[in-house]
Amino acid sequence: MSILALIPLMAIGAVFVDGMGTEWFGTIRGGIEATFGITFPSPQNRLYYLSKMAGASALWILIAAFWVNPLRTYVRFDLVEFKKLLGAAAIGYAFLHFLLFIASYDFAAGRIAGLFGTHLALGAGLAALLVIAIVPHVRAWYKLLYIGIVLVIVHLLLGYRELTPPHIAAVTLLSLGLALRLIKR
Repeated sequence: MSILALIPLMAIGAVFVDGMGTEWFGTIRGGIEATFGITFPSPQNRLYYLSKMAGASALWILIAAFWVNPLRTYVRFDLVEFKKLLGAAAIGYAFLHFLLFIASYDFAAGRIAGLFGTHLALGAGLAALLVIAIVPHVRAWYKLLYIGIVLVIVHLLLGYRELTPPHIAAVTLLSLGLALRLIKR
């Protein structure tokens, strides 16, 4: 399972290395594209694109971690031993998402502070990262994790100009998982 959590990191690394113009990776890239019929993206702002990749990875791994309890409760499908691993991977990718986002703005503190001041989605995302990273370590605060999930939903809904089917699916899965957890209690 820990190998599966590294797959998004390998994809992020491949896109990063592809932008460096190394000859050896160009050969590998050509072989991958010919064999699997896929093309590597060539974004204008590579770090911002990598941030989006890390954010999407964090989101879907968080959804998998969040659905462990409802699957166990309602379907008797037990994946509890993977819950901490999935949660840690989601937090790691969310932190990478945050770091790459800041790096895409050249770590300019004034510019980044201005963005956080004008875009509610960024504040919600940072608050979600802090809540989801800290709350599981304090047993008495564990129910605050639900606030972190709501903040993830707010970050996702406010962070994009238009919602695509994957965004709608993610919001639906998080909302349904939250509802199923609250109904059971």
